[in-house]
Amino acid sequence: MVWLIVIVAVLAVLAVGCALGLPRLRTRRLRERFGAEYERALRGHGDDVRAAERDLSDRVRRSRELHLRPLAPADQERARQRLAEVQELFVDDPGRAVAEAERQLAELLDRIGYPADGRPEALSVRHAGALPGYRTALGTLERAQAVQVGTEELRSALLAVRELTRQVLTAEPVEPPGPAAPALRKAPAPRTN
Repeated sequence: MVWLIVIVAVLAVLAVGCALGLPRLRTRRLRERFGAEYERALRGHGDDVRAAERDLSDRVRRSRELHLRPLAPADQERARQRLAEVQELFVDDPGRAVAEAERQLAELLDRIGYPADGRPEALSVRHAGALPGYRTALGTLERAQAVQVGTEELRSALLAVRELTRQVLTAEPVEPPGPAAPALRKAPAPRTN
């Protein structure tokens, strides 16, 4: 009888420990995965941790439903070449170069299968580290259409778009859900410049 009480007590302590520890573990994993995007989601939900974490967890779940398609090596090389051309254009026309880089990235993301609606949120699951710079670049582009934006700000925007483009080009493809999903080809190893 004493052993039964001890076993029940140990199980109760373990249950309480799990109940208290699992939310912390979830928070830690989401913070590690999303980085600055975690803090952005938290602010966006009025510092409501549960709502922010539910939002981020929903992003992960929705990302599993995406049918991302890998680019053929020739298409990847073409995208890299176009990005290099845009960087050269920056010398003569910084504003146009940044706008062209963003347009090329949008086309690339369309081809891969990222949704146009909610794109930054979809990108945050696999490219959270590059997302703050990309969001800033989008803001810079919007302001550049209305007012004069400095070359340094445009340069930072171009670098952010370039970084996200490079990450997308070198990302491992994701298997679509389901047992009958066709195997996707592995992306080639990233090139160093």
